[in-house]
Amino acid sequence: MTGRARKGAWAKVEAKLPGYLEALLASEVFGRGPDRKPPPRDHGVYLFTEAGRHLYVGRCGLTERAAKSAEGKGHSNFRTRLAGHTRPSSAHNQASFAWRLAIEAVDGRFEGLPTTRAALERDGRFRQEFARQKERATQMDLRVVTIADNFESYVFEPYAALVLNTPYNSWATS
Repeated sequence: MTGRARKGAWAKVEAKLPGYLEALLASEVFGRGPDRKPPPRDHGVYLFTEAGRHLYVGRCGLTERAAKSAEGKGHSNFRTRLAGHTRPSSAHNQASFAWRLAIEAVDGRFEGLPTTRAALERDGRFRQEFARQKERATQMDLRVVTIADNFESYVFEPYAALVLNTPYNSWATS
């Protein structure tokens, strides 16, 4: 592919971003619990909103292994990501949004809190807050936009986070 063709391909993806954002914001609201409808088992980008405030954007894509499987769908989808973010037994790498909420909630409250993820997960005070934040996330609205193309969803996630000014997205490596 030539440089000109690559620029054209990028421009096509870039042109789709505002439409994806519009679809995400217009999405039906999903969630967990008896009064909530579970999200579809699709791939794309999701948004957690609380009391009208957009807090966190995430994505779930189709893994290479899943794409090669007989089914071609894979396990990671909106429904499994919502469960991962909110299930009481979820670890920090499954409930990354609740983890960030818990870190903020304990900031300055406790003496001698550990600084590593592994040690924090073993600390009873932090575990209790982490559990509270996972439960809090179950009460939030979840909106989704299905994006079948992994590259487009990968590009759209930071675009949506930037435009919506979601405070709990971080692009730092852990």
